[in-house]
Amino acid sequence: MIRLQTDGAFAPDGLAGAGIVWQQGAKRHTQSVPLTVQDNHAAEFKAAQLGFELLNDAGLKNEIVQFTTDSKAVVAALQKRYSHGYAPELAALLAVTDQFRLVFPKWVPEKTTHQVHELAQQALQRQRDQN
Repeated sequence: MIRLQTDGAFAPDGLAGAGIVWQQGAKRHTQSVPLTVQDNHAAEFKAAQLGFELLNDAGLKNEIVQFTTDSKAVVAALQKRYSHGYAPELAALLAVTDQFRLVFPKWVPEKTTHQVHELAQQALQRQRDQN
């Protein structure tokens, strides 16, 4: 089983970032990615999409994925396969999650997402440093 956790961050100045942590057995991988999105929900969807794309690129499509995020919107959209305000973002996410054998999405409280939150914040900071 693969454990995947993602977080999206969006700042008032319009910068956004994604934090991604995935673990298979004892191997732990982290990534911090700058994003171009319109708001925090879009950042959460994009972070999840990028996380699954990383697993796909690593050749792990045949694995079961336990996916956790602090975004209730992303978890509800995955479970219902519907999102009123974020249909394009959900479609992009489903296009990649549907390639996996089995995905268990689960909402977790923000207080349990420190590492991915910090990675998303690092992506924001790198963008500020470049401007």
